Amino acid sequence: MSQITPPPPPSASALRQLCRIADQATLATIAHDHKQVTDGWPVTSMVVPVIDIDGTPLLLISDLADHTRHIRADNRVSLLFSPAPLAQSQHQQTGAIQTDSARLTLFGKAVADPDPHTRARYLREQPDAGQYADFADFAFYRIAVDAIYWVGGFGKQRRLKGDQFIVPDCHPLVTGHDGIVSHMNADHLDAIADIVAHFTSHDPAVGWKMHSIDCDGMVLDCHKPEQPPIRIDFARPIHSPGEARDILVEMCKKSRA
Repeated sequence: MSQITPPPPPSASALRQLCRIADQATLATIAHDHKQVTDGWPVTSMVVPVIDIDGTPLLLISDLADHTRHIRADNRVSLLFSPAPLAQSQHQQTGAIQTDSARLTLFGKAVADPDPHTRARYLREQPDAGQYADFADFAFYRIAVDAIYWVGGFGKQRRLKGDQFIVPDCHPLVTGHDGIVSHMNADHLDAIADIVAHFTSHDPAVGWKMHSIDCDGMVLDCHKPEQPPIRIDFARPIHSPGEARDILVEMCKKSRA
């Protein structure tokens, strides 16, 4: 009897994509001066991360929250990502993880980050947070990733170190981000429509524009308020505006072939 060869474990890019499409995550911190449990007790809470261009999670949290006080005493944290099937169905993934039970635990250290890029990146993806982002008790944090652990069901798992998960050398893409978005929306809306038609099941004729781009893919939105943004992931990670151009040209040529 022939044996079925198990599929290869998901790539680091596919694992980052799982985090990128999650609407929320569970944050685990180590209790400090908690009103209900002793110091050192594990405590969980719900947070809304934004995944940076290189795969780093970003948080906007209040000083009034228990988890922020915990982080200030001991900044070791874990984040559990487990996107709902509906969230997965709204994105077009080239390396999709085909299981409803997939979840990823990320281990790292939470570090306050006042960098304007962090603020801009977070609010681009979570614009409603602009209502309170400038309150005196709120601050942005970056999770310096030490390791990740993915479980995709019985017998399916993968462990990576932080430097295997986070994309290196992508500062050119960070600094060139806004220029890429502006250029695509000013000069190449026809290419975006063709890519939508080929790589997704969405109507390409509703005025899609590039909302953002990262190492693993791009987010598009349109003028119809009832249509949520869509994500189209790339076949390989990119690190610079030049690589962004190359992969978008490839996708456009494939869509018009």
